[in-house]
Amino acid sequence: MRKMQDFVAKGKKVFVGLEDSKKTWKLCVKCGNMIVYQTSMPADYSNLKSCLKGRYPGCKIQVMYEAGFSGFWLHDLLEADKIDCIVTPPNKATQEKVNKVKTDKIDARRLAKNLENGDYASCRVPDVELREDRQISRTLDQTQKNIKATKNRIRRFLDLYNLNDGFPAGAWKESYYKQFYHLKLNHSLQVNLDCHLNNLKELKKSRAILLKELQALCKKLAIRNLFGLNKVVRV
Repeated sequence: MRKMQDFVAKGKKVFVGLEDSKKTWKLCVKCGNMIVYQTSMPADYSNLKSCLKGRYPGCKIQVMYEAGFSGFWLHDLLEADKIDCIVTPPNKATQEKVNKVKTDKIDARRLAKNLENGDYASCRVPDVELREDRQISRTLDQTQKNIKATKNRIRRFLDLYNLNDGFPAGAWKESYYKQFYHLKLNHSLQVNLDCHLNNLKELKKSRAILLKELQALCKKLAIRNLFGLNKVVRV
């Protein structure tokens, strides 16, 4: 069976659909509108490279996988090894309406089919430096959300023990939170409040560092064009 599969693909272009997860990768290889190979392997690039290079040494190999949690590092490794790789947005990959069953094996088969038929949209893959710079903005956004969540936890804590007397029901000023650093409570409550306030203090320090870095990145034309950061970011 393998000899027949190798004969079909020999010297031709092969299309590889790859469904990635944290532990295993599912592969489906198509050539000439035929599935010539399917397999599952540990999620390790050396295994993937050995499989593709070993089975199809004289073929032009093209791989497609969906953008997701793993980002673009797999794309970078494949391209560095002269293997053409396309990353497609998950919402753009054509779905087979007649098949409502979803498994990694089926998804790999679908990706290979779409790739061979040219029925896909590809993501723009930024260079490594740009991707790393973008992480500053993402982490800043996450930090700001954590600050908001921590403030809400403090307010819920105060509500629970009726410690917010005299403070308005709406949005609080920063000066309100500072007053609670001097609040004296029974031991267990004090430990809880101190932990919340320390978390808030450290998050604000992180936000200041990230803002400084982001403002420096605004001077780089590629980052400014990507995020529209033509003025100082205020959080």
